[in-house]
Amino acid sequence: MKKTGTFIVIDGGEGSGTTTVSKAVVEKFGWGAVYTREPGGSPYAEKIRELVLSDAAKTSDAETQFALFWAARRDHIKHTIMPALREGKVVISDRFDSSTYAYQLIAQENIQLLDLFWKMREHFLGDAVPDAYILLDVSPEVGIARAKGRNEALNHFDKRKIDFHQKVNKGLKEFIMTKVEGGVVINGEQPLEQVIQETVAVVNEKVK
Repeated sequence: MKKTGTFIVIDGGEGSGTTTVSKAVVEKFGWGAVYTREPGGSPYAEKIRELVLSDAAKTSDAETQFALFWAARRDHIKHTIMPALREGKVVISDRFDSSTYAYQLIAQENIQLLDLFWKMREHFLGDAVPDAYILLDVSPEVGIARAKGRNEALNHFDKRKIDFHQKVNKGLKEFIMTKVEGGVVINGEQPLEQVIQETVAVVNEKVK
């Protein structure tokens, strides 16, 4: 049975507010919406999340990370995303394959994985192709300052140098604006309520 709901991805660099905004959008929609996240989003995928965001992951190469992110994504799709979409719900995912493209391919300079990325996407996503991608665009300098100001432990991606985050920003814009349909960029440096309001408006337009 194919999906009858709407699948929206909200993505952005470190400190862009994807989690805060995603949860706020779900709250606005109430019971008919589901918040989920990547990496993670299902019990097994959350175990992979712990691994890929740990300091131990710094010793792995981008291809290892690439494979782990896709493994987590497949479980996430099967056990969380598709069941919700089949129930007609609005699924809001805090990051998705747009982040894999930006972090593992562009920022870590592994363009040799590009063909494999699109093949994995076609094979693993199936009917779970997002209806829209929303990029919360925040400059890397602002984003990292925000991330460091949070009362949370930084993961190994947060700790990387600014040029890495500049490449992430470039990769996200490239993917969301030129590689897929339904891409929207929102200025994430506006006041939070304005960002939420604009994001909710985009989601409202996309809901079936």
